[in-house]
Amino acid sequence: MHLIITEGPGRGQRLVLGSETVRLGRDPGCDLVIDDTRASRQHAEISPTEDSLWMLRDDGSRNGTLVNGEVVTRCVLEAGDVITIGECSLTVHAVQEHMSTFSIKVDPASLQKRLQQDAQHSGVTKSLQEALFEVGLLNQTSSPPEDLIRGVVEVMRSGVHFESWGWIQWDEEGTKRALGERDHKSVDLEGLDPSMTLVEASRRRREGLISSEVGNAFEASVCVRRKQALSALALPLMGKDSETSVLYLERGTGSSPFSEEELNWVASLGVHLAVNLENSRLFRETRAAHEALLESREQLTRQEKMVAIGRLASGFAHDLNNPLGSVIGFLQLANRSIEKNPQNVEQNRQLITKAQEAADFCRALCRNLLAFARTRPFKPGSEKPFNVREVIEGTLAICEARLRNAEIATTLDVPADLHLTGDSTALRQVVMNLSLNAADAMHEAGHGGSIHVTGKHLSQGGIELVFEDDGPGMTTEIARHAFDPLYSTKETDKGSGLGLYVVQRIVDGAGGMIDLETEPGRGARFRIVLPDAMAQLGSEEINPLDVTDHWQGELQ
Repeated sequence: MHLIITEGPGRGQRLVLGSETVRLGRDPGCDLVIDDTRASRQHAEISPTEDSLWMLRDDGSRNGTLVNGEVVTRCVLEAGDVITIGECSLTVHAVQEHMSTFSIKVDPASLQKRLQQDAQHSGVTKSLQEALFEVGLLNQTSSPPEDLIRGVVEVMRSGVHFESWGWIQWDEEGTKRALGERDHKSVDLEGLDPSMTLVEASRRRREGLISSEVGNAFEASVCVRRKQALSALALPLMGKDSETSVLYLERGTGSSPFSEEELNWVASLGVHLAVNLENSRLFRETRAAHEALLESREQLTRQEKMVAIGRLASGFAHDLNNPLGSVIGFLQLANRSIEKNPQNVEQNRQLITKAQEAADFCRALCRNLLAFARTRPFKPGSEKPFNVREVIEGTLAICEARLRNAEIATTLDVPADLHLTGDSTALRQVVMNLSLNAADAMHEAGHGGSIHVTGKHLSQGGIELVFEDDGPGMTTEIARHAFDPLYSTKETDKGSGLGLYVVQRIVDGAGGMIDLETEPGRGARFRIVLPDAMAQLGSEEINPLDVTDHWQGELQ
């Protein structure tokens, strides 16, 4: 429930009725101050009941409290009730929150009848009920605030005549900017040229004002205009904390001045516009926070990938050094053979062929590492099938040195015709992390072991991969947190705690699932189920080996 001052001092102010008692009165310590000499210092209070209702109680005021025109000492409030204290009228609006949006409950017949009677003597040409319904239809949290403002202004224009309008905002440094229209053309603050005397007064007093309430100051603030303004209306739109923007409406000569009834009608719509703008702001902030979280997750994935590459660097250099030495040796032998016996073509050809075979082995090592390190951005329709067995073999090849140092043997039982569609790099990273985790666990345990990888087609579609080792296994507590980010049982400089977290994220993102079975002393068994078409988890392309585009093409 919202309590809104619709008439009298403080017009446009609203108060949310929550779980605490709300006090009304002239005392500055009251929750809603009634700046009227007819109001008592402690005039009335509104308290929540156990039935989720709100009870109004008169605190023995000298002039009494009226609800819908009748004097009451206590009364259960309903949506649309009008509380009258002196010259001040407060309307109860029901606002229901759902999924960060608000739906407006229409005022009851008693209030609607009164508004219709007032409209007969004013310039209002549309019922408040109809206008509130139209504003409710515009309440889309994903809509930019500028679109919300324009939509609600058009609803206001259908009920109240005005020739120009503007939405005026202040930034943290106090600089003003505006969005609006004059003569059916979009204008900024300079083109709008509003009465800043009226605008500042409305913002400062936090209540709706019409130009007649600031006297000659309004005429003085617009007298330099070529087209003289006759009347204007300013309505504060109160947002988060003390943030307040102002909606400004203006009429030119040839029209009648804005009336109190028109201001009240516009203020009723303005309350809901302020709520819509606040919802839009919260939506934008939530979406920005969500995008920042996704970016952080991508950074964690890339960080784990670089950590894995760093852990492989020494072993990869060792494996690459041997075939490179062979390339150099065979080329040197071929060069000497050509110098001594250039006629022996067959011997020279054999030496060059052996050098080429060793170079091909180097290229295969580089290709495997580059395929793991590089992830291309996702492009819909670019998915291609890849051979699962070849991907696993290639990944295990670049882990060869680490596995050999840990005295680990690998066996592979994966059909040669097992294929998936999607990003093979994602699967490479899964194989890499699971293999290195097993190697680290068995190395720390001080004994070797084996890793057995099996794969098969599933009758219901998709494939199943099982990575099983005979290492030390995990306790129930460790297994419970195994997939948590930054959780590691290794020494600080030997583990990032992201390996299994990244594995689970990749599998989940691909539309699959992963299970862990383990016991202390009985190894670990990871079971992975993947759909035939994996989702591609692409990120920006990286090149940790700093290989030029030309040589990347050659290596592929």
